[in-house]
Amino acid sequence: MNLVSRYPLIVATLLALSAPQAYAETQADTFRQLSAEDALEASHQWHHTGEASVKVYPDRIEASFTDQSSATIPTGDQFLLSVAPYEDVTHGCTFHVPTGCQGEMVEKAMMVKITNAETQEVIQSGMVRTQKDGFIDFWLPKDHRYQFTFTYQGKTASEVLSTDANSRTCITTMQLL
Repeated sequence: MNLVSRYPLIVATLLALSAPQAYAETQADTFRQLSAEDALEASHQWHHTGEASVKVYPDRIEASFTDQSSATIPTGDQFLLSVAPYEDVTHGCTFHVPTGCQGEMVEKAMMVKITNAETQEVIQSGMVRTQKDGFIDFWLPKDHRYQFTFTYQGKTASEVLSTDANSRTCITTMQLL
């Protein structure tokens, strides 16, 4: 399955944003049409380019563009936890900036187990891969607590993360030991 058939809305948005006239007039308008999940996915194209700045808060995604336009997309009942497990190098962060945050472990495969801390229900268990920015994005229901455990080459990191209105969206505190 190619990118166009898998993500038609994202591809259409990227094409619209790259057109010279649309770029100057409709960057925020085009971005605002996306779901929160698609907006996050689209924002990865601007990582360290300076073309846009995107920040993820517990209840919304805010984007500002080089044409001085801006857009806000509510995250609804979903919460983004963007996690960058690390071995040696990390950065302090509270709210994830997919256009700027950089994790240490780029494109690394590792195991993850996510358990609802209240019910002990396993939400996800299996292999995941960090992105080019060193993060792994997880969309989870709001107002819960989740036990995250990552395993990589015999090292483990574990932390309980919350998805409430005061929680971090950028998790850079999980050191693999």
